[in-house]
Amino acid sequence: MKKELGFFIGCTIPLKLPHLEKAFRDVANILGLKLREMEGVSCCPEPVSLQSLNMDTWVTLGARNLAIAEKMGVDILTICSGCYETLKTVSVLLKEDKEYLKKINTILNKINYKYTGKTKVYHFVELFSEPEWLEKIKSLVVKPLDDLNLAVHYGCHLVRPSKIMQFDHPEKPEKIDVILQALGAKTLDFANKLECCGYCARLQEEIGEKLVEDKMTELCELEEGVDGLIAVCPACVTQYDRKEKIIARKSGKELDIPVLYLAEMMAVALGVELEDLSLKNRSVKPDKLIEKLTS
Repeated sequence: MKKELGFFIGCTIPLKLPHLEKAFRDVANILGLKLREMEGVSCCPEPVSLQSLNMDTWVTLGARNLAIAEKMGVDILTICSGCYETLKTVSVLLKEDKEYLKKINTILNKINYKYTGKTKVYHFVELFSEPEWLEKIKSLVVKPLDDLNLAVHYGCHLVRPSKIMQFDHPEKPEKIDVILQALGAKTLDFANKLECCGYCARLQEEIGEKLVEDKMTELCELEEGVDGLIAVCPACVTQYDRKEKIIARKSGKELDIPVLYLAEMMAVALGVELEDLSLKNRSVKPDKLIEKLTS
């Protein structure tokens, strides 16, 4: 069981969603996971636009971040699925292609960095779904989420491409579900579970909005009733939370499912007081969910 990891928080969470970082740090403290701050890291960089524009630049920036962790003597833990895909993809590419590693190191050497390929990259879902961590989580639950029916959104970057990620089934992922179930929650199956959130469809907003509408409409129609949609990527959290309100106004549909980050639910179950979290800091307020937690 890893006790110390380099904490790669990325750009989006500290800039726009610091309450998610706070929730995760609370969880890490309770579980006894030591996080070392990674001084000097840059954007991961994000896994879509820059990779499309210039692969060498994308890999070099990612390799620099990996090199910082390697120099610290730690592996990396990230709480953002985009950062996870970038850093893990870069590490796998450079491990499999030694000539490319030499090329990237030639660039890195100009700024006094070198990467040898020792750094491993973990998403916190990957880490906490390991059997020993699951057992520890179960043993420390003080407020079981027994009354909650939760839907899980995996997103695009967490489990795919499966050849690189290799910690969950790309078509039938279960690791987030397993963690929530360890906290006592019931997780629900639904047809649109693996659909993209549409965040990256920035040039055609209607595509992203349709993806959000389809998923949220289905969830609102489930017989069991859904207390919240749980995601682990800041882009997905933002997309569903903000677009749900917009779509409800445009369509007249009653879409009112709150979108929460997995670490927030973990923090609640592990005993963090609700007033110490920012559960209402979102467009769709989780009032009904909070009422269940406090009843």
